[in-house]
Amino acid sequence: MPDIGPVLRDYLKTIARERVRLDQMETGIKALLELEEHRDFPVSNNGNGNGTGVTENGGGTQLSRFLFALLKNSKNGLTVDEIKASAHASKFDFGNKAPGRVIHWGLVGMGDAVEKMPDGKWRLKEVTQ
Repeated sequence: MPDIGPVLRDYLKTIARERVRLDQMETGIKALLELEEHRDFPVSNNGNGNGTGVTENGGGTQLSRFLFALLKNSKNGLTVDEIKASAHASKFDFGNKAPGRVIHWGLVGMGDAVEKMPDGKWRLKEVTQ
């Protein structure tokens, strides 16, 4: 009888890769749902990603609301590449601009709402009341 161990290990690796891809898609879809809930807010057409004033209830640009929703749904923060993968999976339109740059400057533009952690991941700042 042939050894099926290598085949099973390959299946596990495939499942792990798919799980990562599906998690990214889920995060992107959740962010799009959040955007849809706040559709009545004006969207800036300046394209600079400046999200000043973004809150859980909306405001800011479409990009800043998307970033806010992604970060809100992430457990341990996200790198720019992870955000870019989620944006791609959810079909976020960056026009003819470089997604990584737009995302980076969008995060920087969110100012006091987000912070970059030492491991390079971005997360929402904890709010103390």
